[in-house]
This record gives sequence, structure tokens and C-alpha cells, in this order.
Amino acid sequence: MIRKMAWVESARNIVFRESELPSLKENEILIKTEYSAVCGSDLHLYLDLHPYVKAPSAIGHELSGYAAAVGSGVKKIKVGDLIAAEPILVCGDCDYCLRGDYHMCNTVSYQYRKGQGGYTDYFIIEERWAHQMPKNISPKEAALIEPLSVAVHGVEKAGGMLGKTVTVMGAGTIGVLTAAMCREKGAAKVWITDLNDHRLRMAETLSGAIGLNAKELDVAEKIKEETGGAGCDIVIECTGTERCAAQALDLVRKLGIIVQMGISAKPFKDYPYSRILAKEIILKGSQGYCFDFEKSISLIQAGRIKLEEYITDVFPYTRINEAFETVMAPDTKCMKALITY
Repeated sequence: MIRKMAWVESARNIVFRESELPSLKENEILIKTEYSAVCGSDLHLYLDLHPYVKAPSAIGHELSGYAAAVGSGVKKIKVGDLIAAEPILVCGDCDYCLRGDYHMCNTVSYQYRKGQGGYTDYFIIEERWAHQMPKNISPKEAALIEPLSVAVHGVEKAGGMLGKTVTVMGAGTIGVLTAAMCREKGAAKVWITDLNDHRLRMAETLSGAIGLNAKELDVAEKIKEETGGAGCDIVIECTGTERCAAQALDLVRKLGIIVQMGISAKPFKDYPYSRILAKEIILKGSQGYCFDFEKSISLIQAGRIKLEEYITDVFPYTRINEAFETVMAPDTKCMKALITY
């Protein structure tokens, strides 16, 4: 059986390669993909600026689809079930895996880094990482469970939020989902910053956060004004840019918490780390997810978040390069783009 899979051949050049599907192992499921979502980290791959992977490379990791075949040892998933794929790869045997922190596995990786990208008409995954969808979750929503899980994981890293002030930096999908989760956890006030006014207005509608356009005002001064000069209790940085990561140190109050979620395409050169010491800031990293798909599915099933509202564009796979250029445009009106097959 032949499948089509997207590969970044070189910067800004995605092509679909055809290859023979391998035979299913007894614990594996073959997913016929319905939707794949364009992620911010995919843009690093598309531009060949990813810190860990260089072209040529497979690409894509947010997807949903229906089980088309199951291995002989599969116990819960049945042919026809709607699946959201958790695309992580772990050993299962190291200390981190054995104590439940599988996202910290000594050999942690993701499917696209090992040659199986999520922009494909068929995707193979072990049953452990195939999340069966409840009846009230649509295929489009299922494709966004991965980014919601990233947001859930990052917000959980920030700890208790009841009554606290939070700034989220970056109004892309991850940032807006993060802002929504902060409100869900009881934050008293949430601001979200960006340079794109259209995305900020969408962010306000979707998450309930207050949008601040960094092109139009001094965000640090505004946050200090709103917090009596102190700064925010928590800042969650979702852009990965050095400028925003440095600004987060100004936005957060003394003894405050910064969660770094955004991935940088290149090393920081002038990051003012001394401010961490001077303000005794707690700086936390956030990588991927760990038992967060289950939380995300529960939130959607309970109607706490409506993921289809985040989807603004749908492209056939033959227009995947156009989809990426649309998402990347500085003045884009795209919040989340899906690819269909």
C-alpha cells in the first residue's frame, strides 16, 4: 500500500513523497488521516531553522483520523474509531519513563524527527499513543488536541493561578490556548501580547484575555501600570524570540514565575540573565506534554473549550506550501490552518 508524506526538501519547499507502508506490528494502528494542523514549530522546519532537525526532513505532528487497520495485539481501538495521535517517541525503560515523566525520557523524540511526519494520508502509531475520541469531538477538534495539550502542560508548569495576574507572550494558537487555560485555572487577569492586531482581537474573543499590541504601546510600562508597578505574577513566553524572552524578565514581578514555552530558532546572544538573580525569578521550561492529552480531551468533552473556533483556514494537501506562507505572513488573519487529504 502506498502513502503520500510531506518532506521539507529545502527551505520553503515542501514536497510529497510516495513510499510503501510498512506492515503493522501487533501493537500498532494504521490511521487514515482526516486533518493535519499547521504548528508554529513546523514553521521552523519549513524555513530549515529548526534547532534539532535539518532538511531534508519529514514534517508535521498534529493530526487526527480514523483507524483503518489494527494490529493483532491491539486491545481497545477498533477499526473506524476516531483517533488523535500523540506523536511522541520514548524508550519506556529509563528512570524518567518508569516514574511517569515520559516527556523527559533520555531518548525522547517525535515521529517527524524519525521519518514519519504528520502531513500524510496514512499514519502508523502504537496503541499507547492513539487517543480514542468521545462521540462529541469532531475530527477537526481532534487534530488540535496536540497543541491544546502543549498549552495545558505549560500552564500546569506555572502552578496555582487562582487570583493571579498573567501575561502570555504571543497570540498564535499556542499562546491563545494558553491564555484560555490560564482563565480556566482561575487567573484574575490575563494579558496577551503580539504584533498582529487581528490575532489579538481573535485572542480576546477566544480566550477572554486582554490584547496588547507591542507595536502600539510599551507593554512593560502598561503591565506595570495595571499591576501597581509590581509586574505580573506569571509570564508565559510562547514566541521563542530572544526579544520576548528578555522582555518577560521585565514583565514579571519580583519572586514571580516565567514559563518558557516558545522554541528559539537560534541561540540567545544577549539574554540578560542577571535579572533572574536580581528579582529571584523562577524560570521554568515546558516541553511537549505528559498525560496532558487526557486532560485536553476531558476539557473539550465537557465543553470548557471549543477548538473548532480556532480554525480559520483549511487547505488541500496539494496547497501545503501556500498554507505555510499564509500562516507566516506578518499581517496574517489565520489563527489555525488545517491540511486535508
